[in-house]
Amino acid sequence: MALATVGLLILLIWRSLGFGDLNVGLTIFWILWPDLAAFIPIGIAMRNRKEWPAWGPSVYNAVHTFLVWFPVFAVWSVIAGRIEWPLLGWAGHITADRAFGYYLRARTSEKTPPARGLSSSEPRIRKSDTP
Repeated sequence: MALATVGLLILLIWRSLGFGDLNVGLTIFWILWPDLAAFIPIGIAMRNRKEWPAWGPSVYNAVHTFLVWFPVFAVWSVIAGRIEWPLLGWAGHITADRAFGYYLRARTSEKTPPARGLSSSEPRIRKSDTP
């Protein structure tokens, strides 16, 4: 995934410098979009709580997967009549997350380890917990 991230970055720079048709501000928005769309509602729901809401992983996963990104990219590009280059920022965010070891989230319980990046105060599996 690191190569995909670098490839997307090179493509975006090439569109910006070579053609001048890339809206850099909009591209930065789409790079940030997955985390904004996931963590703002999760953060609001977590006020004064230590655990994610039950729907948190579903929201996070919805904006951190190509299964959602690709249809949005394809439909938006068809409706606009041109490739929407800034939306590649969203794809770059997804590939960068995977390259750095951040994967889709699973619901956690007391006996399942949290996904990377969750609070270290979450319970983890211990040898004494396993049958």
